[in-house]
Amino acid sequence: MIKLANNKVAPLTPACLICQESLPDTLTLRQVLSWSKIDQPLFCQSCLEGFCKIQGPTCGQCGREMAEEDQEHWSDGVCRDCQRWRHFHQWTFRHQASYHYNESFKQWLVVLKGQGDIRGRFLFKRDLQSVYRKHSDAVWVPMPSSSSKLTNKGFNQTALLLDAANIPYVDMLEMKPTTTKQVYKSRLDRLKDRDKIQVKADSGVELMDKQKNILLFDDVYTTGTTMFSAYKALRNEGFSHIGGFSLAR
Repeated sequence: MIKLANNKVAPLTPACLICQESLPDTLTLRQVLSWSKIDQPLFCQSCLEGFCKIQGPTCGQCGREMAEEDQEHWSDGVCRDCQRWRHFHQWTFRHQASYHYNESFKQWLVVLKGQGDIRGRFLFKRDLQSVYRKHSDAVWVPMPSSSSKLTNKGFNQTALLLDAANIPYVDMLEMKPTTTKQVYKSRLDRLKDRDKIQVKADSGVELMDKQKNILLFDDVYTTGTTMFSAYKALRNEGFSHIGGFSLAR
């Protein structure tokens, strides 16, 4: 019996965490002859093939992959959404992502965040370690979860993913108290809500070198409002070199 978050229980029979199809439990000759630890697969090959990497060309600000027919609307290498961010909010920001936010990625998020099955946290371990090798000089800062979500899930998924990849980080951000859940807000309301993140009072941010590179990390970048709110909070504390990375865009 395997314990999950919030005392949930996972079945002993090996099954894909996404589609629940049975997984092969036979060992290959290479595994038998290997001295390394053998990890039971958690996802079937069919579900793994559903994840789609971003291959470019991409927006120079948000990292969205741009179709060829959309490139005529680019300006200075950025998409129309980011042009609006720059025009109305003077937000010039460099964000990158590895995967498309497609149905497979959404199903994985349901497993991790909705079902609380933290075994899924290792799926992107190698991807994150690869990015970390390129940005090991930066201070990684996980995007925060609301207090209600932390209570319900028992964990912050962004910090959980970094822990799974053995990436050091500084947990300095928190969500401001709110009475309306994000899921119940319209897209317009979310776009208006640009000051929902603040720096923790006990984070020790006043002792940090403000010239250090900061890399904000999130699982998904959608409208950009959450990342922008974190960016503003850190800018107000004196940081000037701030970028972002998300697993999906």
